[in-house]
Amino acid sequence: MHPIDHPERLAFDIGEDALQIAQTVRDFARERIAPGAAERDRTSEFPMELIPELAEMGLLTMKVSADDGGSGLDNTTYLLTMSAISAACASTAVICASSNLAMSVLGRNASAEQKERWIPPYARGELGPSSFALSEPHCGSDAAALRTSARRDGDDWVLDGGKMWITSGAVAGLHVVFARTDPDAGSRGISCFVVEKGAPGFTIGREEDKMGQRASGTVALHFEGCRVSDANLVGKVGEGYRYALATLAGGRVGIAGLCLGIAERAFELGARYAAERKAFGQTVMDFQNSRFVLADTRTELDAAWLLALRAAKLLDQGKEAAAETSMAKVFATEVADRTVDRMLQLHGGYGYSKEYEIERLYRDNRVTRIYEGSSEIQRLVIGRQIAATYAG
Repeated sequence: MHPIDHPERLAFDIGEDALQIAQTVRDFARERIAPGAAERDRTSEFPMELIPELAEMGLLTMKVSADDGGSGLDNTTYLLTMSAISAACASTAVICASSNLAMSVLGRNASAEQKERWIPPYARGELGPSSFALSEPHCGSDAAALRTSARRDGDDWVLDGGKMWITSGAVAGLHVVFARTDPDAGSRGISCFVVEKGAPGFTIGREEDKMGQRASGTVALHFEGCRVSDANLVGKVGEGYRYALATLAGGRVGIAGLCLGIAERAFELGARYAAERKAFGQTVMDFQNSRFVLADTRTELDAAWLLALRAAKLLDQGKEAAAETSMAKVFATEVADRTVDRMLQLHGGYGYSKEYEIERLYRDNRVTRIYEGSSEIQRLVIGRQIAATYAG
């Protein structure tokens, strides 16, 4: 039922190139990523051994143009590719998403010298993944309230503060960090910096013991007199918040794809289990209630795909599409939550056992309604657009 296999079902012009790339990534994910997913979930071990292979497939720099050393995928291909990875392992998918956020900021806003310095090594997987460091302990959704500061000191900048919930933070060789350079300018007082591994005054906090996506290496970052060169300032002073928001718009499409990959895998597992498991002398699938559950779920999944594809296409056409990307993200994450819940219910008691994959999918999807813009923030964006349309 996945659009990679049945694009005609959605009557949407996905494009042959996008399908071929997504199918290639899907095959790679099934062969190389999926086999170790359950064990990585159990141990919370970051899949460092996969980073060179992810890089070779171009999955760490999908959102960076080929001219700048990246894969140069459009948003439609990115959507499908993220779904293919997450169907195998959501932790690996969010590692890719985080690296693409960080590299996208550089691809869009860094100087030619900075791009040459940083993008090619990470595209080749030589220095591990990269991280996108925006959230802080006291502010997640209200990113403009961040307190990490950066002050000029001669030819350097000195950073003080902390970041929280940073994917790949423990192993990343490069961190795209947003810090306040003007305490009185609100969102216009935030700038963007690259902090490299081993920078003086930069330390890694403990890894979070999370409910799901346990192998994604989520940590806190600490800056205590952390000194970086002025050459590590990305773009213009005071423009960092704008860079972050512009990047997160495309990121919402990627997270929609991540959720839909989880949901499609859950749907496949639930339908197969219902077709095989017998109760009261017939298969679970033979019960009308089971078929209604599957029918409702399939309908919602198709609707989520259409919203996500619309958002991706609008971005590919150069449109801002803030409301449309928010609709795609909020609907996909919430549909995916309903999907994994329903498919676990079809499994009965077995769905609650860690021996069954559906249990991991149930845990992995829950955070998607929180990170990269919570459901509440997405509704705020959509509502703002509606209010602007009808104002006056």
